[in-house]
Amino acid sequence: MRICTFNVNSIRSRLEIVQNLVNDYNIEVLCMQEIKVENKDFPLIDKDFECVIHGQKRLHGVATCSKFPIEESQKGFEGELNEPRFIYTLINGVHIINIYAPLGDNYGDRFEYKMYFYDKLFEWLRRFDLSKDKVLICGDFNISHTELDVWDEVIWEGEVTHLPEEKAILSKFLDIGFVDIIRKEYPNEKVFTFYDYRGAAVYKNEGLRLDYILVTKPLFEKFKNLEILTSIRRKRKPTPSDHVPVIAEFDV
Repeated sequence: MRICTFNVNSIRSRLEIVQNLVNDYNIEVLCMQEIKVENKDFPLIDKDFECVIHGQKRLHGVATCSKFPIEESQKGFEGELNEPRFIYTLINGVHIINIYAPLGDNYGDRFEYKMYFYDKLFEWLRRFDLSKDKVLICGDFNISHTELDVWDEVIWEGEVTHLPEEKAILSKFLDIGFVDIIRKEYPNEKVFTFYDYRGAAVYKNEGLRLDYILVTKPLFEKFKNLEILTSIRRKRKPTPSDHVPVIAEFDV
Protein backbone atom coordinates (compact mmCIF):
# COMPACT_ATOMS: atom_id res chain seq x y z
CA MET A 1 0.00 0.00 0.00
CA ARG A 2 1.43 3.34 -1.12
CA ILE A 3 0.32 6.18 1.16
CA CYS A 4 1.00 9.83 0.42
CA THR A 5 0.58 12.82 2.71
CA PHE A 6 0.44 16.23 1.05
CA ASN A 7 -0.58 19.68 2.27
CA VAL A 8 -1.98 20.87 -1.05
CA ASN A 9 -2.66 24.48 0.01
CA SER A 10 -5.97 24.49 -1.94
CA ILE A 11 -7.00 21.39 -3.84
CA ARG A 12 -8.63 23.40 -6.61
CA SER A 13 -5.44 25.40 -7.19
CA ARG A 14 -3.33 22.23 -7.10
CA LEU A 15 -5.64 19.79 -8.90
CA GLU A 16 -3.39 19.15 -11.91
CA ILE A 17 -0.40 18.58 -9.63
CA VAL A 18 -2.35 16.15 -7.46
CA GLN A 19 -3.76 14.24 -10.41
CA ASN A 20 -0.27 13.86 -11.90
CA LEU A 21 1.09 12.83 -8.51
CA VAL A 22 -1.49 10.05 -8.18
CA ASN A 23 -0.85 8.76 -11.68
CA ASP A 24 2.93 9.14 -11.82
CA TYR A 25 3.64 7.69 -8.39
CA ASN A 26 0.87 5.10 -8.14
CA ILE A 27 -0.66 6.63 -5.02
CA GLU A 28 -3.20 4.27 -3.45
CA VAL A 29 -4.08 6.27 -0.34
CA LEU A 30 -3.83 10.06 -0.43
CA CYS A 31 -4.10 12.15 2.74
CA MET A 32 -4.44 15.85 1.96
CA GLN A 33 -4.41 18.88 4.20
CA GLU A 34 -5.48 22.49 3.68
CA ILE A 35 -7.92 21.55 0.95
CA LYS A 36 -9.66 24.94 1.42
CA VAL A 37 -12.96 23.87 -0.10
CA GLU A 38 -16.41 22.85 1.03
CA ASN A 39 -17.26 19.16 0.74
CA LYS A 40 -19.72 19.74 -2.08
CA ASP A 41 -17.09 21.49 -4.21
CA PHE A 42 -14.30 18.95 -3.77
CA PRO A 43 -13.09 18.03 -7.30
CA LEU A 44 -12.66 14.59 -8.85
CA ILE A 45 -9.04 13.51 -8.51
CA ASP A 46 -9.23 9.96 -9.81
CA LYS A 47 -12.24 7.87 -10.80
CA ASP A 48 -10.92 4.95 -8.72
CA PHE A 49 -10.75 6.96 -5.49
CA GLU A 50 -13.23 6.77 -2.64
CA CYS A 51 -12.87 9.95 -0.61
CA VAL A 52 -13.73 11.10 2.90
CA ILE A 53 -13.85 14.89 2.82
CA HIS A 54 -13.91 17.24 5.80
CA GLY A 55 -13.72 20.78 4.50
CA GLN A 56 -14.98 24.31 4.70
CA LYS A 57 -14.85 27.40 2.53
CA ARG A 58 -11.42 29.03 2.03
CA LEU A 59 -9.65 27.68 5.13
CA HIS A 60 -8.27 24.45 6.60
CA GLY A 61 -9.82 21.14 5.65
CA VAL A 62 -8.58 17.57 5.19
CA ALA A 63 -9.46 14.74 2.82
CA THR A 64 -8.45 11.09 2.63
CA CYS A 65 -8.87 9.26 -0.68
CA SER A 66 -8.31 5.55 -1.21
CA LYS A 67 -8.28 3.04 -4.05
CA PHE A 68 -8.99 0.38 -1.43
CA PRO A 69 -12.35 0.12 0.36
CA ILE A 70 -12.65 2.45 3.36
CA GLU A 71 -13.96 0.18 6.09
CA GLU A 72 -14.55 2.83 8.76
CA SER A 73 -14.26 6.61 8.92
CA GLN A 74 -14.66 9.55 11.27
CA LYS A 75 -14.65 13.21 10.32
CA GLY A 76 -13.59 15.51 13.11
CA PHE A 77 -12.95 15.06 16.82
CA GLU A 78 -13.15 17.08 20.00
CA GLY A 79 -9.81 18.82 19.52
CA GLU A 80 -10.83 20.63 16.34
CA LEU A 81 -13.01 23.36 17.86
CA ASN A 82 -15.06 23.67 14.66
CA GLU A 83 -12.06 23.86 12.33
CA PRO A 84 -11.87 20.80 10.01
CA ARG A 85 -8.50 19.27 10.84
CA PHE A 86 -8.95 15.51 11.42
CA ILE A 87 -10.04 12.42 9.52
CA TYR A 88 -9.78 8.81 10.66
CA THR A 89 -10.08 5.92 8.22
CA LEU A 90 -9.59 2.17 8.47
CA ILE A 91 -8.08 0.86 5.23
CA ASN A 92 -6.59 -2.61 4.68
CA GLY A 93 -6.42 -3.13 8.41
CA VAL A 94 -4.44 0.08 8.94
CA HIS A 95 -5.85 2.83 11.19
CA ILE A 96 -4.98 6.06 9.34
CA ILE A 97 -5.27 9.44 11.05
CA ASN A 98 -4.89 12.43 8.74
CA ILE A 99 -4.30 15.73 10.56
CA TYR A 100 -3.78 19.37 9.79
CA ALA A 101 -2.63 20.76 13.12
CA PRO A 102 -3.09 24.42 14.04
CA LEU A 103 -0.04 26.56 13.32
CA GLY A 104 -0.29 28.24 16.72
CA ASP A 105 1.45 31.45 17.68
CA ASN A 106 4.01 32.67 20.17
CA TYR A 107 2.18 31.79 23.42
CA GLY A 108 -1.12 33.46 22.54
CA ASP A 109 -4.61 32.06 21.97
CA ARG A 110 -3.60 30.01 18.92
CA PHE A 111 -0.76 28.43 20.89
CA GLU A 112 -3.30 27.34 23.51
CA TYR A 113 -5.52 25.94 20.76
CA LYS A 114 -2.58 23.97 19.35
CA MET A 115 -1.82 22.48 22.77
CA TYR A 116 -5.50 21.60 23.22
CA PHE A 117 -5.64 19.97 19.78
CA TYR A 118 -2.74 17.68 20.58
CA ASP A 119 -3.94 16.93 24.11
CA LYS A 120 -7.25 15.74 22.67
CA LEU A 121 -5.46 13.79 19.93
CA PHE A 122 -3.44 11.86 22.51
CA GLU A 123 -6.66 11.14 24.38
CA TRP A 124 -8.31 9.91 21.17
CA LEU A 125 -5.40 7.55 20.50
CA ARG A 126 -6.01 5.70 23.77
CA ARG A 127 -8.58 3.52 21.97
CA PHE A 128 -5.71 1.64 20.29
CA ASP A 129 -3.21 -0.86 21.63
CA LEU A 130 -0.18 0.81 20.10
CA SER A 131 1.96 -2.26 20.71
CA LYS A 132 -0.33 -4.42 18.55
CA ASP A 133 -2.46 -2.24 16.25
CA LYS A 134 -1.26 -0.94 12.89
CA VAL A 135 -1.74 2.82 13.31
CA LEU A 136 -0.47 5.58 11.04
CA ILE A 137 -0.68 9.31 11.74
CA CYS A 138 0.27 11.62 8.92
CA GLY A 139 -0.19 15.18 7.82
CA ASP A 140 0.98 18.68 8.53
CA PHE A 141 1.87 18.70 12.23
CA ASN A 142 3.16 22.31 12.14
CA ILE A 143 6.07 21.19 14.32
CA SER A 144 9.77 21.14 13.47
CA HIS A 145 11.03 18.59 15.97
CA THR A 146 14.83 18.91 16.13
CA GLU A 147 17.68 20.99 14.76
CA LEU A 148 17.64 18.65 11.74
CA ASP A 149 14.13 19.86 10.89
CA VAL A 150 14.99 23.55 10.45
CA TRP A 151 17.37 25.09 7.95
CA ASP A 152 18.94 27.37 10.55
CA GLU A 153 18.70 26.47 14.23
CA VAL A 154 19.83 29.92 15.39
CA ILE A 155 17.11 31.69 13.39
CA TRP A 156 14.36 29.22 14.33
CA GLU A 157 15.07 28.69 18.01
CA GLY A 158 12.08 30.04 19.94
CA GLU A 159 9.96 30.55 16.82
CA VAL A 160 6.52 29.08 16.15
CA THR A 161 6.72 25.37 15.15
CA HIS A 162 10.06 25.08 17.00
CA LEU A 163 9.00 26.09 20.50
CA PRO A 164 10.01 23.75 23.35
CA GLU A 165 6.40 22.74 24.03
CA GLU A 166 5.88 21.92 20.35
CA LYS A 167 9.03 19.83 20.11
CA ALA A 168 7.92 17.97 23.24
CA ILE A 169 4.71 16.92 21.46
CA LEU A 170 6.67 15.09 18.77
CA SER A 171 8.83 13.49 21.42
CA LYS A 172 5.70 12.26 23.18
CA PHE A 173 4.52 10.47 20.02
CA LEU A 174 7.82 8.62 19.93
CA ASP A 175 7.66 7.87 23.66
CA ILE A 176 4.25 6.19 23.37
CA GLY A 177 5.38 3.89 20.58
CA PHE A 178 5.33 5.67 17.22
CA VAL A 179 8.18 5.56 14.73
CA ASP A 180 9.08 8.67 12.71
CA ILE A 181 9.65 7.09 9.30
CA ILE A 182 11.43 10.05 7.73
CA ARG A 183 13.88 10.30 10.60
CA LYS A 184 14.46 6.53 10.54
CA GLU A 185 15.42 6.81 6.88
CA TYR A 186 17.47 9.99 7.36
CA PRO A 187 18.82 9.78 10.92
CA ASN A 188 21.46 12.48 10.59
CA GLU A 189 20.38 14.53 7.57
CA LYS A 190 18.41 17.75 7.28
CA VAL A 191 15.24 16.85 5.37
CA PHE A 192 12.52 19.43 4.71
CA THR A 193 8.88 19.23 3.62
CA PHE A 194 7.98 22.95 3.62
CA TYR A 195 9.56 25.86 1.78
CA ASP A 196 8.18 29.38 2.05
CA TYR A 197 7.17 30.99 -1.23
CA ARG A 198 9.23 34.05 -0.32
CA GLY A 199 12.92 34.40 -1.02
CA ALA A 200 13.20 31.40 -3.40
CA ALA A 201 13.60 29.25 -0.29
CA VAL A 202 13.28 25.92 -2.08
CA TYR A 203 16.21 26.74 -4.37
CA LYS A 204 18.37 27.66 -1.36
CA ASN A 205 17.26 24.60 0.64
CA GLU A 206 15.96 26.90 3.36
CA GLY A 207 13.08 24.79 4.61
CA LEU A 208 11.37 23.15 7.56
CA ARG A 209 10.08 19.65 8.18
CA LEU A 210 6.46 20.14 9.22
CA ASP A 211 4.96 17.02 7.63
CA TYR A 212 5.28 13.57 9.17
CA ILE A 213 4.36 9.94 8.77
CA LEU A 214 4.35 8.29 12.18
CA VAL A 215 3.58 4.58 12.51
CA THR A 216 3.33 2.03 15.28
CA LYS A 217 5.95 -0.71 15.37
CA PRO A 218 3.62 -3.45 14.00
CA LEU A 219 3.15 -1.32 10.87
CA PHE A 220 6.80 -0.28 10.73
CA GLU A 221 7.64 -3.97 10.37
CA LYS A 222 5.77 -3.80 7.03
CA PHE A 223 7.56 -0.64 5.84
CA LYS A 224 9.24 -0.88 2.43
CA ASN A 225 10.12 2.50 0.99
CA LEU A 226 10.00 6.28 1.48
CA GLU A 227 9.92 9.06 -1.14
CA ILE A 228 10.14 12.81 -0.44
CA LEU A 229 9.17 14.56 -3.65
CA THR A 230 11.03 17.86 -3.42
CA SER A 231 11.16 17.97 -7.21
CA ILE A 232 7.41 18.71 -7.27
CA ARG A 233 7.92 21.70 -4.96
CA ARG A 234 10.75 23.02 -7.16
CA LYS A 235 8.63 23.21 -10.33
CA ARG A 236 7.50 26.69 -11.28
CA LYS A 237 4.42 25.77 -13.35
CA PRO A 238 1.77 24.93 -12.45
CA THR A 239 2.31 26.83 -9.21
CA PRO A 240 3.17 24.26 -6.52
CA SER A 241 2.06 24.03 -2.93
CA ASP A 242 4.56 25.32 -0.39
CA HIS A 243 4.67 21.76 1.01
CA VAL A 244 6.28 18.61 -0.36
CA PRO A 245 4.42 15.33 -0.93
CA VAL A 246 5.77 12.41 1.11
CA ILE A 247 5.10 8.79 0.17
CA ALA A 248 5.53 5.70 2.34
CA GLU A 249 5.03 2.16 1.05
CA PHE A 250 4.01 -0.77 3.21
CA ASP A 251 3.59 -4.47 2.53
CA VAL A 252 -0.06 -4.60 3.55
